[in-house]
Amino acid sequence: MLLEDLTDLEILEAELAHSDRLASIGRLAAGVAHEIGNPITGIASLTQNLRGEEDRQIVDESLDEIMNQTHRITTIIQTLMNFSRSGKVGTDFQRFPLGELTDEAIRLVQLTHRGKQIECINHCPSELMLLGDRQKISQVLVNLFSNAVEASSPGDRVECFAWQKDGQTAIEVLDQGAGIPTEKQAYVFEPFFTTKAPGEGTGLGLALAYKIINDHNGSIEIDSKPGVGTRVVLKLPTKGKSKQ
Repeated sequence: MLLEDLTDLEILEAELAHSDRLASIGRLAAGVAHEIGNPITGIASLTQNLRGEEDRQIVDESLDEIMNQTHRITTIIQTLMNFSRSGKVGTDFQRFPLGELTDEAIRLVQLTHRGKQIECINHCPSELMLLGDRQKISQVLVNLFSNAVEASSPGDRVECFAWQKDGQTAIEVLDQGAGIPTEKQAYVFEPFFTTKAPGEGTGLGLALAYKIINDHNGSIEIDSKPGVGTRVVLKLPTKGKSKQ
C-alpha cells in the first residue's frame, strides 16, 4: 500500500490562494482609499457645519447622514476583511445567500477605476441559498468579475445570473468584452497563464477558481468569442458535497 501525505500540498494551495487574494487587494488599494476618503470628507464637513447649528431638524438630518457615511466605511472594510482572510486548509461549509455574496464581489470590483466605468448587474434571486465555503466562492466570484471588467470597455455591462435545477446550482457571469483569443482558450486554467500585460495579473486567478470549484465537486466552463464577449458558467451541487 502506497500512502502519500498531501498536507504540504494543501498548505501550498492555501498559501497560493491567499497570495492571490492579497494581490487582488493590492490592485484595489487606490480605489479603497478613494472610496473611504469620500465619506470621511463628508463626515468632516457635516461635523464642521454642526458647530453652532441651532435648527434641530438640520442637526438630526446631519447626524443621520454621518451615521450613513460611517456605515458605508464599515461595509467597505468588512467586505475587504471577509475577502482577505486566509481561512484554514480544507473546507469551511455554511449556507449563505448567493445574491448577497455576489453583491459583495461587485462592490469590491467597483472600487477600481475600471470597475466604476462598467455596469455590473446582479440578477441572482435573493432567496437562492448556496451551501459551500463562503470565502472561497467569494474569491471565485471576485476573480470572474475582475476579469470581465478588465476585458470590457467603458459603458459595457457585466451580468450575473443564477438558478437551481436537477440538484445543481448554476452561476453564469457574462461580459461584452474583448473575449479570449481562440488559440489561448485551452490554457486559461493553467497556473501562471494570463492574457494580461506583465505586472497586471498573477496568472493564478482562474487556476485557483478551477481548484476551488473542483473541491466543491463542481465544474467551471468558459465560452468566449473574440470581439463578442465571454460567458463563464459554474455548476455546484445544491447539497454542497465536497471532495475530501
